Amino acid sequence: MATFPRINKAEFVVSAFKASQFPPATLPEIAFAGRSNVGKSSLMNRLMERRRLVKVSSRPGFTQSINFFLVDQYAYLVDLPGYGFAKAPKKVIHRWHRLVEGYLEGRPTIAGVVCIMDIRREPDRMDLDLLEYLNALNRRIWVVLNKTDKLSQPKRKRAILRIRTILPSFIESPIPVSAKTGQGIPELLNRLRDVIEITPSTSRADHEGYC
Repeated sequence: MATFPRINKAEFVVSAFKASQFPPATLPEIAFAGRSNVGKSSLMNRLMERRRLVKVSSRPGFTQSINFFLVDQYAYLVDLPGYGFAKAPKKVIHRWHRLVEGYLEGRPTIAGVVCIMDIRREPDRMDLDLLEYLNALNRRIWVVLNKTDKLSQPKRKRAILRIRTILPSFIESPIPVSAKTGQGIPELLNRLRDVIEITPSTSRADHEGYC
């Protein structure tokens, strides 16, 4: 009988508004990126089996911090600010860019980045630019197509095929998921755990000194 991976324990660690507030770089990290309305918070909550651990902003696109969540004492899931919300002030957008770029370019313990997209929407220039940027940084990338529950099975298959033709060739097959129903979550966890478990890190005791 097949067994599926799961996260047994998850806890919020810190909301960082500047790099000096990041936790020590002692454990592997999986970052989550996506548009402000793509369901990133709901998907992370589903992964960690917590309903409200990752807060959904009442003002989409206005989350200004990078949020770190410790899972099973051996890795972080990292919630990056959403992008693509035009109503955010330009000064705020500029501050996000500097914070997120500094994290993605300089953080040594990033094991990969989950890029979340809406399966009902074709990737646009902003989505593709993010993928190209991460690839240029030699970051591992997983593309996740969220909200599969919004489409019938035939439409879902057509959407996946269409999106595959748009995504860059360096992207692995996208993972269709639903934060609402849990579809695709075991496959996503399997892919993440494969990377996290082979990523070198310092001892658990070193990390616990921070907590």
